[in-house]
Amino acid sequence: MYLQVVVGHALWLLKAGHYGDHPCIVRKCTRFLMQWQRPKSEVRGIAIAVFALLVGIAIALRFIGSALSGETRSSLSGVGIGIFSLIILGLVILKSLADRRFRMERDLLEAFLEHIPDNVFFKDRESRFLRISRAMARYCALDDPAQVIGKTDADIFSSEHAGAAFKDEQEIIRTGQSKVGMEEKETWPDGRESWVLTTKVPLKDRRGQIIGTMGIARDITDRKKAEARISYMALHDALTGLPNRILLQDRLGQAIALASRKERRVAVLMMDLDHFKDVNDTLGHYAGDRLLEAVSVRLKACLRESDVVARLGGDEFVIGLPDVGGNEEMERVAQKVLATLVEPIEIEGHELKISASIGISHYPGDGENAEILLQNADTAMYKAKARGRGSYFFFTPELNEASQRRQKLGHELHQALERGEFVLYYQPLVSTNLGRITGVEALLRWQHPVQGLISPNEFIPQLEELGLMVEVGHWVLKTACLQLVAWQKEGLGPIRMAVNLSAQQFYRSDIVSAVKEVLRETGLDPRWLELELTENLTLDDSEATIKIMRDLKRIGVSLSLDDFGTGWSSLSYLRRFPLDRIKIDRAFMRDVISQPAAETVVRTIIDLGRDLGLACIAEGVETRQQLEFLQKRKCTEMQGFLYSPAVPAAACSALLRSGNRGFGDASREADTVKTTGHAIL
Repeated sequence: MYLQVVVGHALWLLKAGHYGDHPCIVRKCTRFLMQWQRPKSEVRGIAIAVFALLVGIAIALRFIGSALSGETRSSLSGVGIGIFSLIILGLVILKSLADRRFRMERDLLEAFLEHIPDNVFFKDRESRFLRISRAMARYCALDDPAQVIGKTDADIFSSEHAGAAFKDEQEIIRTGQSKVGMEEKETWPDGRESWVLTTKVPLKDRRGQIIGTMGIARDITDRKKAEARISYMALHDALTGLPNRILLQDRLGQAIALASRKERRVAVLMMDLDHFKDVNDTLGHYAGDRLLEAVSVRLKACLRESDVVARLGGDEFVIGLPDVGGNEEMERVAQKVLATLVEPIEIEGHELKISASIGISHYPGDGENAEILLQNADTAMYKAKARGRGSYFFFTPELNEASQRRQKLGHELHQALERGEFVLYYQPLVSTNLGRITGVEALLRWQHPVQGLISPNEFIPQLEELGLMVEVGHWVLKTACLQLVAWQKEGLGPIRMAVNLSAQQFYRSDIVSAVKEVLRETGLDPRWLELELTENLTLDDSEATIKIMRDLKRIGVSLSLDDFGTGWSSLSYLRRFPLDRIKIDRAFMRDVISQPAAETVVRTIIDLGRDLGLACIAEGVETRQQLEFLQKRKCTEMQGFLYSPAVPAAACSALLRSGNRGFGDASREADTVKTTGHAIL
């Protein structure tokens, strides 16, 4: 131990350069000291062998001297035998030491090949295996490394892998140059894939002649799978597995490049689910996610293998159609998609019916690259929504102006409430028998400082998309209640105030507490407040929906169901809702006189309401014939242009002061209001 410490420090000193001026001495001393670091048993054996050889040589020299001086032949023979014995002894000792060193090197190699975690192999010049490590045997699903001796890669790996390996190894043998850090992939018979990072070097004998190749390969399968997963996640939507915007733009770019050479078209269909927010608000985000997954499956099933289906986020999907013909082919695809989505989808025990709006643009007519095509398809999609949803619309250059207007209005909506630009209009609810005002419906309007009154159809959907409906809806509720209190103080009434609730208000906010707070702040008696729920809002009879309704009823307010017959109503659960009234949608009233089917629907709704103990309100009543039909069917109330459109608070006050003189006088007052330019639908 002391000798090793001394030798170690000496080597450190030599390597540190204390004898740097004499490099030859440094090298010699280093070699000498390194020899003394051999194992003690080996050092002793070498010393004995060398000593025996030296003694034999000394005696031989002595014998030669004696012979030259004329000593007897007998002494010569004895000395010769001694010399021969000593030389034999030295050679035997040296051979024993060589054998021991060989066995030690062999044992080291065996231990190395047995325990190294990487794949190690030795091959001859014909690329036949000489030895492999235990780890490589496991990698190749072999029980014993000896099973590969004499075999080639073609006996173990795929033909593609074997051919590439043979080519690489023959090049190494020919040039003597190593190949470092090669990634090699193998597909096994069971379909499993694996990767290794391989380095191959020439295998040389003691004379420096190349006798084969040696290689070491590290299994990097887990790393490659992780890289593939990361790459997949970067290019695909996490929920549906569809391509995301990055991959979509890449594939559209490739399709456009190919179409430009073949003089063909590339179509882009931007699709948005109608009223998807209502699903999230009523059934929760889990159900919304399952719906998106179901939609993605349907889209892929109804399109060609070459078509691209991507999800950009939320409920927005994009369909890319490479190598498409004229507009007729694009229309067929859009119609097929809409028809596919019409079939009900069952989510968590709830049967949902959905629709979608689609905007269509195409290369080269509507844009030269993917980004412009997506932008123009998005513009066309909003036009489809504005036309009534559940439809498709082709992009036209004229839509650019509308798109820019929509974006500008969306930006200005954030400040509209703070600037006091929102106002309420009021449309009377009238008794069909007496022609007297029984209530008013508060309707939101935007008095833009530059553009004047903006249609609610234009900005209310944007309020929902921007998540502003809760804040704006609270303002509407409070303002309407304050107005009714003011009318009551003037002696105008008694009437009830109907206020619409959005899905965001109903589910995302604590609507019960909000209503209580408004009633407390304004001092309005709850019995004069009616909250209107759109049919699309109440998707099912979930306990959450019914609980909110019942909590509102406990406050003392009344509830009505707006746009009845246009959404997802189910008569089996309608009976469970604590409603007071249902409102017949204007779409049915428009054709109630001219179309028997519409007349049947309205009559059925009125009868249904009567059977359920619910009053009915008909919307969009504009003619005497419609009024007479409602009176005959004993519909309780109506609202529409026959009496008055929605008017500002001052004009509505005038209607209330008129003493509810009936349809004739009230309609003339409403005509006066319309001619002064204050009315808006």
